[in-house]
Amino acid sequence: MSQAALRVLHCVGFYFPDAVGGTEVHVRDLASALAERGIESAIAAATDGPGQEYAWDGVPVVRYPAATSAAAFTQLVRRLKPDVFHLHSWTTGSGLAHLRLAAQMDIACVATLHVAAPLCLRGTMLLKGRTPCDGRIDDRRCAYCWALGRGAPAPVARLISTLPKWTPPAWLARSPARRLGTLASARRLAANQGAELQELARLSERIVVPSEWMREALRENAIPEAKIVLSRQTASASFGPVAARTASHDGVLRLGFVGRLESYKGVGTLLEAMALIPASVRLRLIIAGASADPGPRRMAEEAAARDDRIELAGLLQPDRIPAFLQTLDVLAVPSRVMETGPIVVLEGQAMGLPVMGADLGGISERIRDGVDGWLLPFDSPQAWAAAITQAATDPVEVARRAANSRRTRTPADVAAEMSTVYEEIAAPARRPAR
Repeated sequence: MSQAALRVLHCVGFYFPDAVGGTEVHVRDLASALAERGIESAIAAATDGPGQEYAWDGVPVVRYPAATSAAAFTQLVRRLKPDVFHLHSWTTGSGLAHLRLAAQMDIACVATLHVAAPLCLRGTMLLKGRTPCDGRIDDRRCAYCWALGRGAPAPVARLISTLPKWTPPAWLARSPARRLGTLASARRLAANQGAELQELARLSERIVVPSEWMREALRENAIPEAKIVLSRQTASASFGPVAARTASHDGVLRLGFVGRLESYKGVGTLLEAMALIPASVRLRLIIAGASADPGPRRMAEEAAARDDRIELAGLLQPDRIPAFLQTLDVLAVPSRVMETGPIVVLEGQAMGLPVMGADLGGISERIRDGVDGWLLPFDSPQAWAAAITQAATDPVEVARRAANSRRTRTPADVAAEMSTVYEEIAAPARRPAR
């Protein structure tokens, strides 16, 4: 009698058809590629609306309200009967509490760290907001750094880092002094962060990281080496090299940005750089993205009103991104945080685009400076302006770097790595014969 297919339940904070990011695209592609290897997937995704069930790309999706009780989530998981529970988010609606429930049901658990949040209170992995952090969670150092990020002056942040590990009472959260109470509890918050990371490691059979810098950060926190799996992400199969770009080739460099219009994605760096580039330089910056925060959106709109070289293309659905990238000469990824990817770099490379990226985290691991792109300081609009000007005035150099930009991994490669992980940790009765 043949054995039933291995079943994996992927848990995420939200999912298609909602507006999604790189994490959800990765999960979608992984589920599809796993199916080709005979592994069944289902998606459990939180939602701010009512619960519902549907199929997306042939994969069953169960949307549960973010405030779902532990009992209801447990019942949901039991109904889906997974052999492996794979957590992909670190949010209230899909996070450590859900991983804990799955582990209590004796389901083999895996967690992929798509963002820096499990390691960093600020979520940036930039020590004092200036330099890459090694990721070691130290309650004093983290409290100081976090307080700086909350706007506290350095002497005040230093004082906060020396306070006892204090948990503010519930009533303080409702008082006008709640901000001071939160600041005063910074060491407790940092200590809790460390404890939650260690719990994540205890509950998970494997922790998957997309970048080397995150593997090193886990090592800094004494996470067992045997539990850490480096599995780099890739672009969807719909991204591929094109024989001829649809750019106008009229001597105007088309530089593109795709992503959220949030400060941490660095679109402000591009706008500041554009203000430094003389109007005589022939280029066009096309920004594709949206933001729920009116601040960054207004900044982009004001910049576009001042400079007719800046175009706002609005939010692009994932299936429209390949066609957008095809119209560009250079892709810009100016993130101001330590990214684990981002997948947009891989999408650009799969399309044969040279990429200008911030010299941080996963971006610096994927771009070969001077070969297939540019690595630039994340906090220097002047450096970005110089690089953009160079690209706009030297099309031969842009073409050379474009010729070196290519896909290095496929979704099938990622699925092969993950299927090995699943087979290793699934209950012995569920492991396929070798």
